Amino acid sequence: MLFRSEAITIDTSAFSRLQPDAFKLQFTLANAASLPVALPALELTLTDNQDQPVIRRALQPADLGADTPSTLPPQGEWAAAVTLTVSPAAAGAVSGYRLLAFYP
Repeated sequence: MLFRSEAITIDTSAFSRLQPDAFKLQFTLANAASLPVALPALELTLTDNQDQPVIRRALQPADLGADTPSTLPPQGEWAAAVTLTVSPAAAGAVSGYRLLAFYP
């Protein structure tokens, strides 16, 4: 299995509040390589109004659901959605996010 961070891009992502302490993250990962590449982990940083980190979470492929593939096919993409719950105190400060794909 190949681990090639330069081959992986986050093509699209969206983040929305579902409830006062629950959020939905949607994203699409793409593999630009001509070989299958291992699915990366994701670093999600929830930010406040000044773009300062409020919460940072590393999401491993196992955290993304039972149907999560272990690899992305050559020139392929994969879309997913994850619901996250955070503490009510932290949730009130969240106004944005940053998403980064990485290999631990």
